[in-house]
Amino acid sequence: MPPDYFSEDGQLWGNPLYDWDKMKENNFSWWRERMSFMCELFDGVRIDHFRGLESYFSIPASEKTAKNGKWVKGPGMSLINAFKDICGDKLIIAEDLGEITPEVEKLVKDSTYPGMRVLQFGLLGEDNSMHLPHNYPNNCVAYTGTHDNNTLLGYVWDLDKASREKFLDYFGYEDANWDNCYDTVIRSMLASHAGLVIFPIQDLLKYGKDTRLNTPGSCDDNWSFRITKEQFDTIDRNKLRKWINAYARNKNAKQF
Repeated sequence: MPPDYFSEDGQLWGNPLYDWDKMKENNFSWWRERMSFMCELFDGVRIDHFRGLESYFSIPASEKTAKNGKWVKGPGMSLINAFKDICGDKLIIAEDLGEITPEVEKLVKDSTYPGMRVLQFGLLGEDNSMHLPHNYPNNCVAYTGTHDNNTLLGYVWDLDKASREKFLDYFGYEDANWDNCYDTVIRSMLASHAGLVIFPIQDLLKYGKDTRLNTPGSCDDNWSFRITKEQFDTIDRNKLRKWINAYARNKNAKQF
């Protein structure tokens, strides 16, 4: 990945590049088998770094950082059409984050897959960010944060004073104790037009940044967070169910 919000040097993963032309010769059979298995295991599948299907960041093997790469065209709709043959009406999410171009936006639209909106990106860049709840389209999946983000509480604590006030004012939260902003934020997310809303378990538990799952660009202390049944049972399900029903998100409410 090129330099971005998470890392000034970018992220050098060391992954080999796919020979897309060769894979296309048999209609991406390796990918179709992989996706078919994922669709059997899970209710939905997210295509990580979806923008790489339009064009991907290629970095010479000799480089020590990801700064000196270049964008190379990916397989585009030819691979997506192969997925559609396998997945049918399964939920497939396009992670359309990162350096997004008009070409990537077109590919997301042509795929018909829902894209992603991440609340914690709402204060980055332009004032009227697409990551703020009032701008969520129906065909998207909205998150307070992903596996790469801080927890909601950690995020609010780490904001500078002006940014925190702007964030809380957006949600109409006026209490001086911002630890209690959860309900206002989560309820606003559920009230948005996003077709699907996903909350990291840490945010439902109101945990701080010490429970963050992953910090991009670092190799230590990641991917080790677990919860117990007793912790899970502290979530106020009745309150969440009430909001889920109030905003017509009750398709699966009885299963929560």
